[in-house]
Amino acid sequence: MKKRLDINKTIITIIALSIMQIGTIVAVITYNYFHQNPFDFQQKLYSGDLFIYIIIFIGIINSFFTVKNIRYLYGRSYEYATLKHTLEQLENLNKTLRAQRHDFMNHLQVVYSLMEMEEYLEATEYIEKVFKDIQKVNKILKTANPAVNALLQAKTLYAEKRGIRTEIAITTSFKDLKVPSWEFCRVLGNIIDNAIYALQESKENRIIQIELFEDLKAYGFRIKNNGPVISQEIISKIFKAGVTTKGEKGEGMGLAIVKDILMEYGGDIKVVSDKTVTIFEGWIPR
Repeated sequence: MKKRLDINKTIITIIALSIMQIGTIVAVITYNYFHQNPFDFQQKLYSGDLFIYIIIFIGIINSFFTVKNIRYLYGRSYEYATLKHTLEQLENLNKTLRAQRHDFMNHLQVVYSLMEMEEYLEATEYIEKVFKDIQKVNKILKTANPAVNALLQAKTLYAEKRGIRTEIAITTSFKDLKVPSWEFCRVLGNIIDNAIYALQESKENRIIQIELFEDLKAYGFRIKNNGPVISQEIISKIFKAGVTTKGEKGEGMGLAIVKDILMEYGGDIKVVSDKTVTIFEGWIPR
């Protein structure tokens, strides 16, 4: 069986080799500088030192491009991991839709039998339960972006398993959204995860409201939760790297990433918080 490539280990190995290479180059240059005349090129040509300097120069150039490629590799690695996670969410959403389609005929048969037996109250209750299950999925299938639909489905299930009710209102298809799907999912995912975390300490009536909308100039989103208030001191620096509301459990990078992604595409985000609700609202130009 082939071993799976560990990108992080590969990057660490390349960095270590590059540091060793640069250290060797520095040591050779230092030795030659203090033990010989560094500007006597004729002597160095005959002794072969000039070729050593050429090799050193090539090594420096190689180190530069190695570091550049490491940054590119790390970026692509993170993108791959995010895309893989998105595909898993899409697969789960597809399974849910297939299951609903498979069970649809069974539900019709049950309702038909209840109606034949004139059990109208039981038929009504049965239809209501089925309708609620179908509605949970249908309410997140209103965008033209499958990755966003899958993310909303996954986060809704994740929240409901923790006793948090989600309300979703979508009035846009995000058809021409210029932010790549995997990056926009990072934006929504980070904010929704923060909202779920904020509500974990609340005891009752925990709600997350997600609104996706558009106007003539921009696409927008608004994510609300009725968790604890965020102080103005934290709000003033909440989008800076290292700032977190999760205490020791947080890294303080999620909202900084959100801000960077939105601003990269000409958008922005703001937050307001009081005793009743905390609202994160962001937008991206059309």
